[in-house]
Amino acid sequence: MSISPGLRPINLRKTRTTGGARSRTSLPSRIGPTIQREYTAARLLLPALAASATLAIWSSDPFVEWAFEGAAFLLAIWVVWRRNLKFGPILVAAAVLALWGFAQLAAGSTVYRYATQTASLRVAALSATALIACAVFQPGKARERFLRWFAWFGFLLGIASVVACYTSPGYILWLIPSPYPDVWGPFLSRNNFAQFLELSLPVCLWLGCRGPGILYLGMGAGMLACGLVSASRAGAALLILETAVVFVLTRPRAPRRLIPMFVASVLVLAALAGGEVLVHRLRDPDPFRDRREISGSALAMIAAKPWTGYGLGNFATVYPEFARFDPGAVVEHAHDDWLEWAVEGGWPYAAIWLLLLMAVLRPAFRSIWGIGVPAVFIHALVDYPFVRFGVAAWLFILAGALDSEGRPE
Repeated sequence: MSISPGLRPINLRKTRTTGGARSRTSLPSRIGPTIQREYTAARLLLPALAASATLAIWSSDPFVEWAFEGAAFLLAIWVVWRRNLKFGPILVAAAVLALWGFAQLAAGSTVYRYATQTASLRVAALSATALIACAVFQPGKARERFLRWFAWFGFLLGIASVVACYTSPGYILWLIPSPYPDVWGPFLSRNNFAQFLELSLPVCLWLGCRGPGILYLGMGAGMLACGLVSASRAGAALLILETAVVFVLTRPRAPRRLIPMFVASVLVLAALAGGEVLVHRLRDPDPFRDRREISGSALAMIAAKPWTGYGLGNFATVYPEFARFDPGAVVEHAHDDWLEWAVEGGWPYAAIWLLLLMAVLRPAFRSIWGIGVPAVFIHALVDYPFVRFGVAAWLFILAGALDSEGRPE
């Protein structure tokens, strides 16, 4: 059969490219920029949300927590809608923690439902924060921009907090009356201030050791001096240890010149800003006064309900039954988050927090900038940083960023 020169035979094996195919090739040009703008907005909104929580860490108004939780949940819903997520060990552990309190509510394993609801929402919001960070900071450039921003925020807030402490005692950042005379910027607790620096200092030092200039190293010296001036004993020890670990792992250029200059700068700045308070506190013959008795009560509480606990958020509710002394004030926390987790959620709940720490360890030391995360977990042995969004939000952002590092962009 002959075929006319003006006609071509139909190839049944060739896929037709009309209609739907043409529309699929044009979709990325229309939707791609929109998604990119949304991710840029999320990369700006998440640190801004954490920064707002830090600046409002002094507030006991529940609306402050609800605002953070609502924003975190909305962002997490957007991330789940936009991405096909892959959960690494960090996100898996965080997800289990997020569900634990709600499982207690469903099983009736709580002595006070409202407290458990509040604590469950808090932990779920922190887990959502890690999920968001893992998604939006997966590209290396976006992650490094965030780390640079965080280093600057930590440095500026650290300096402002020390200046405010000495120029406006009893006031929060010169403006708001405080119930305590010893206030460090927005931080009512010297330990929370030190924990915030524990998260931001390694980032600053990592940037300084890998860059050609000494700007970030100078900022790191100022931040370490602020931590020493805060007179948090555990905080000072951990900040010094972090600095040593960063220098050992990064091996900065000309270490014989840079490290002595760094140490000298820290000592001079700390001496000028009042580091003698730390020396005085280190001479305390009984640094575990009161905490020893509270820990003993917490262990008795764990022994009474080792597997189910009393429900998240219920330490203060149950403590009077096991109290061994009267400090003259309400004991709201165990001054040891690990014991408090076991009291409220049972040993299995504390074990999941331990699994989260173990999942973070390797990527934290591999990245170097993330070693503040395990440092705060260690500090939690003598304090309670995880009940404050102003500290814990940054920890979960860094944990989520660690989970995303090494994944294909």
